[in-house]
Amino acid sequence: MFAALFSFTLFLALVRSVLADFTIDTPQFVQCQDAQITWTQSNPPYNLLIVSADDVCGDALENLGDFTTLETTWMVNLASGTQVVLFLEDASGNEAWSGAITVGTSNDTSCLQSSSGSPTANGGQATTTSPSATSTATYSPAGAANAGIGSSSGALAIRPLSPLTIVGAAVAGAFAFAL
Repeated sequence: MFAALFSFTLFLALVRSVLADFTIDTPQFVQCQDAQITWTQSNPPYNLLIVSADDVCGDALENLGDFTTLETTWMVNLASGTQVVLFLEDASGNEAWSGAITVGTSNDTSCLQSSSGSPTANGGQATTTSPSATSTATYSPAGAANAGIGSSSGALAIRPLSPLTIVGAAVAGAFAFAL
């Protein structure tokens, strides 16, 4: 019984991820230059985090805040060579993940962290290209895995159609048919 319920749950998760139209683009980032970040319509407000590509469930490198728009412009205050992923969550707990982004090189270092230990030289602020954004947010560390606290998503973040999702669904299906 448990295997059948588990299989059905994995199947529903796969179907939900396939049918979900909530996505975020994978922009190009260049050190100390503005980058436009866009995503598709879902259920606003949208919370946008920038996390390390090496540890997507760890603390956020930047919490760009909540938005009601479908885009924002962010000053890339990360050093060239840094690899990051964008994590976006809507008000319903749906998640969207970008592909991995490697920050490009630039001779401009004016936006990088100072030796004072502050999180970012510009306060980690994102600006919006539309006046309907809810706010400008400042940096506050938060793990991407914990971004869904209080919602239906949370500690386990699996990208739609990731190899793990596909293999899990296939294994679950095999167990369901074996019963």
